[in-house]
Amino acid sequence: MWVGTQRQNYRKNKLSDERKKRLDGLGFIWDALAEKWEEGFRELSAYHEKYCDSCVPQSYVTRTEFKLGIWVDKQTDVFNKNKLSDERKKRLDDLSFVWDPLTEQWEEGFKELSAYHQEHGNFSVPKSYETGTGFRLGGWVNAQRTNFQKNKLSDQRKKRLNDIGFVWDMLTEQWEEGFKELSTFHQEHGDCVVHQSHISASGFKLGAWVARQRQNAKNNKLSEEKKQRLEKLRFVW
Repeated sequence: MWVGTQRQNYRKNKLSDERKKRLDGLGFIWDALAEKWEEGFRELSAYHEKYCDSCVPQSYVTRTEFKLGIWVDKQTDVFNKNKLSDERKKRLDDLSFVWDPLTEQWEEGFKELSAYHQEHGNFSVPKSYETGTGFRLGGWVNAQRTNFQKNKLSDQRKKRLNDIGFVWDMLTEQWEEGFKELSTFHQEHGDCVVHQSHISASGFKLGAWVARQRQNAKNNKLSEEKKQRLEKLRFVW
């Protein structure tokens, strides 16, 4: 309370020069909010030094129990309201501060998806799949498909995903994976007589997939285009 009174008297020009000088000699902080900001910046600097980025999870709390995640969110909010000084903005920029976390998250997802496709050759990312960096790629991919169906995905993002051959329909992607596995089987064995329990080297249940195509054809649930592609492999109905 005493410290609060000194700050209030200072703001109202009710504090003598002699007392101001003595307090300054102790490194007294006249603006408590400024000091709080500096504390947050120090904690963010330490985080950046440790993790090489400033993407702090909202729930993150430092060892000193400083709620850094909330502090970072507040800087973004203040920035969006044009209430952050240029000096503070520059200092945060120097730490590669992310001003738009949602955009940053999308970019990270796109990068991880591109790497996944390059490694696996498909976009069949399991919903629970996490990358080596801990990014929940399965959930991200599912969100893109959902947003696409609801027309909530920007044309620019659609185009970028289309450019890498992204499959919007998961069932179509699964069928294409099965067809690819059957093509490989046909090359190796010269036919498409796949035992129902057969599992490919990649772990794909090819036998069950083949049986499903027969069942779908019998129930008129298989498109002519898919039938023709299978018949080119001399598929046994």
